[in-house]
Amino acid sequence: MKEKPLHEKVILVASLLMALIYMGGGVYLISSSLSFSLLPVGSIQRYAFAGILILYGFYRGYRVWKK
Repeated sequence: MKEKPLHEKVILVASLLMALIYMGGGVYLISSSLSFSLLPVGSIQRYAFAGILILYGFYRGYRVWKK
């Protein structure tokens, strides 16, 4: 069985890392009280944006898993 080239391994690891960063950013928005006055705590927009980040992180992770 032929091993994947190094650049493909790096791309897969970077994609997985970005998926984790998106999910972590969404969880951080939900659990943190800091928002730098952009998205007030408890607002619908904040939770919607956090949910979108988490879903997009899962989507990116799923795409990496399928490769």
